[in-house]
Parts: sequence; structure tokens; C-alpha cells
Amino acid sequence: MLPDLERKLLRILYNYFAQHRHMPTMAELSAKTGRRDSEITAALRHMEQERYITWENNTGTQHIVLLEGWERPSSNKPAQVEAGRPSTQTIQSGSTEYWTNY
Repeated sequence: MLPDLERKLLRILYNYFAQHRHMPTMAELSAKTGRRDSEITAALRHMEQERYITWENNTGTQHIVLLEGWERPSSNKPAQVEAGRPSTQTIQSGSTEYWTNY
């Protein structure tokens, strides 16, 4: 699981690139996150170590390449099973059960 800043940066990078077809500048990332450049750089390096991005030339954010756009599901979470609920959902005609059991 990514820390909050890394998760936020990942979503910003993904959405910004989808809209503008280039990566945001460090100033734009600083404005959007409210963090200093040094904090953003450290978070980007951590994301690179976790293989969410590649950042070959660390001189600017325009060289960032996204490898994954979403956070990976946590593998150490145990499966949550609610007692008394069936594992498969059944759809009953004219019932609101379909909409309330999710």
C-alpha cells in the first residue's frame, strides 16, 4: 500500500497526462499537493523503487513514464467474509436485495 502522498501523486500524474498528454511540472505538482519540491522528489523516487513509474532523467518531471496508473491491491489483506451472508449473490425479481447486498 502506498503512503498518501505517493497515492495522490500517482492519481495526479495519471489524470494530468490523460488530459494534457504531457507530465506536470514540479511547480504544478507542488501546487496540486501542497508539498515542497524535496518531498515530491522523495515520493517520486519511492514510486520508482516500487515500480509504479520510471524516471530515467531526474532533472525534470517531463521524463516520468507511468508503469501503473492505480495502486496495486494489498496482498496481505485477509479476505473479509461476513457471517450469515451467502458467498454468491442471488438476484430476485422485484426485490431491492440486489441493490443492497454488495
